[in-house]
Amino acid sequence: MRERRRNILISLLRDLPLHSQEDVVAALAEAGIEVTQATVSRDLSALGVLKGPGGYQLPEDAARAHGGGERELEAALRDHVVTVASADALVVVRTAPGHADLLGVALDRSPPDDVVGTIAGDDTLFIATPSKAAAARLAARINKLLADEDSHREDVA
Repeated sequence: MRERRRNILISLLRDLPLHSQEDVVAALAEAGIEVTQATVSRDLSALGVLKGPGGYQLPEDAARAHGGGERELEAALRDHVVTVASADALVVVRTAPGHADLLGVALDRSPPDDVVGTIAGDDTLFIATPSKAAAARLAARINKLLADEDSHREDVA
């Protein structure tokens, strides 16, 4: 039963904009599957589902939305980053609500030099680096990318 429910859930996530666990429970009910919010929560976690500004996304769909490689990573950084600061061997990135997870996936799929790993919340992303110097370099690179984008926007306007 669990495997069938999760397969239906995958299909629903690909076909419908589902923004809350209540939406998922209702969509599953329409498909003939009665579940509790707790079961939905476990299923979403087991499938690695991410929640972004457009609702829930399967990990491969989120990665596809941002592509792969350096150019796509830069686009994701430009699209989602609000502020960047280094803190010892970490880089702390603030995003709009719901965007940190998507940015974390993009960084994990195409990590720049000195990125050891990421931990994402709703609007905050911690990027682990091997040293304080590496964190400072990475924060500076991201801030430069954002500054270059801001000056490009001003040139176009």
